[in-house]
Formats: sequence, C-alpha cells, structure tokens
Amino acid sequence: MNRTQSLLIASCLLVSGFPQSTGWAQSKPRVNPPAVSTVEPASIGGTVVDAATGRPVTGATVVAKNQVGKVSAQQRIGTDGAYRLSLDDAKQAYLLLINADGYEPYEERIVFTTSTSLSTQLTKRPISLYRTGTKPPIHQNATTLETATAPASTSSVAVVTPLTEATVTAKATRGQSSAEATLAPAGPRLTPPKTLDAKVVYTPPLVVAAPGKTTQLRAIQFVQSKAELLPDAQPALEQLAAFLKNNPTAEIELGGHTDNQGDFDENLRLSKQRVEVVKAYLVTNGIAASRIVTRGYGPTRPIGSNNAENTRQFNRRVEMTILKQ
Repeated sequence: MNRTQSLLIASCLLVSGFPQSTGWAQSKPRVNPPAVSTVEPASIGGTVVDAATGRPVTGATVVAKNQVGKVSAQQRIGTDGAYRLSLDDAKQAYLLLINADGYEPYEERIVFTTSTSLSTQLTKRPISLYRTGTKPPIHQNATTLETATAPASTSSVAVVTPLTEATVTAKATRGQSSAEATLAPAGPRLTPPKTLDAKVVYTPPLVVAAPGKTTQLRAIQFVQSKAELLPDAQPALEQLAAFLKNNPTAEIELGGHTDNQGDFDENLRLSKQRVEVVKAYLVTNGIAASRIVTRGYGPTRPIGSNNAENTRQFNRRVEMTILKQ
C-alpha cells in the first residue's frame, strides 16, 4: 500500500465517525450499585411516674440493651418524667431497664415485629415505679393470667377493633381442672391490625385494692375521643373477667374519667360510654350485668394536672371500686 492509499483510508475513517486515536472505543467500567443498608433505626419513649402519686420520677435512669447485652441507648429523666431513646436497629430485641434511687427496679423486653418508619417509633404508656418495699405482692390469679396472656402489645399507631363485636365463649379443655379452666383466658385474642407493628412482651398483673378503694385499670385504653378499645387492652380485660369469675359474689363499680380538654358534656358522655364498653365485654364473658355499676365522671375527678399533656394523660382512665366482696 503506497502513501496515497494510506491517506485516503484515514480520511474515510475520519468522515465515518471513527475516533482519530489509535484503538477502538473501549467500554466504560461497570459501576456496582451502592449496598443497601438493612439496618432500620427505631425509638421508644414514654414517661416514668411514681406508682402511688402518679408524679414524674425525676432522676430515674432509663437504659436499653440489645440482645447481646450491649447498651444501645440510655437517658436520665428530667422533671417532666419523659424519655425518648434512639435504638440501633428495629430488627433486634431490646431490654428496657429503669432504675431510680428509692424505687424497685423495672425491666421489660421490647420487640419490633416489622421495621417500617411508623412502627419503629414506639410510645409507651406511663411506667409506674414502686417505692422500695411498697410493691404489692402479685395476686395469685393475676400471676396465672400473666403467663396465659403474654405477650401483650402496644403501639402508638394502633388501629381499633371494637371488642364488643367479638363473640367470646369460655371453654375448659379436656384434662384441665376446674380451677385451671376458670383461670384460662375468657375468649380468643383480638387479631392485631396490620399497623400494630411493635409488641411489648409483658402484661402488668392485676392488683385489686381493698373494698371501697380505687383500682386503676391503666392498661384499658381507648382510641382518642372515642369509645373504642385499643387491641392491647385485651390482656387487662381478661384479667378483670377472671377476677370476677374467681370472686362470684363481688360487685363492682366501673368509673370512666377524662381530662378537661373539649366540651364538658361531651366528656361526661364519652366517659360513660367507655365503661359501658368494658361492661359489655365482661357480660359477654359470663359476668352478670347486675354485678357491674357504671358511672361516667368526665373531667370532674382529676388525679393529675390538666395544664400539660404528660400529666393530663393520668386523668384519662378507667377505675374499678369493689362495692361488695
């Protein structure tokens, strides 16, 4: 090939779009996509109060340990009694430990069953601490029921399933003694709604006050501004039904209470409706309606200040008083 032919071929290649540099165009190196993290942060919060007074326990220490015993988060509680812990991963189980000078230690296991952005932000009800030496003994019936009904569930994003729509029948299984049959849960558990994503594997036992004294049923909670029970009220309802079955002559008053937010008459009506829902559950589970008196007190009997939310929540409650043993 002479020089003229070489120049002619080079010109043709230039016109056709081939690069003038030597060699063919090289493909770009493949870039691997960044690894997707499987860790989903979570948080848990609430308040810590004195079991007797309902006041915040200032100076208490709240610690969350992961499943290998490593401290994931800790916080010292201020004057408002509130805490909020940021946890490493919603896929782990955690042990919540609370200690305060002069109080019995508190321990609870926390498990997040899914890791969606809403379900990992858990807000618990107030945790009550007992002064050293004042924690009441666990009621025998309550101890059995605690084992039978655990785990209980709680979540700040719970969706309501009214208990009054469930048909519940108490049956003794073959081979059980009559006492065991009485202590068995009164009916089927509510199926937790799909958005109820966080579970707490502990149900405080029912400790019943002496006749004429008030028993706080703090675990019986409702949807805000409605007479609809939250699913996590089920274990407490089962305990209450079992207590009445094991004390067949007892007669009780159920008192409903609200805070002072909103219309006064509407709060009175709501407090009455809520205890009627609790009564309906008990009657469905074999308790005679004549043994249960319901009263709605609305905001007239506060046990905490209505000036702040962290104390108003103590006023939204159901109470039981034994009228006859």
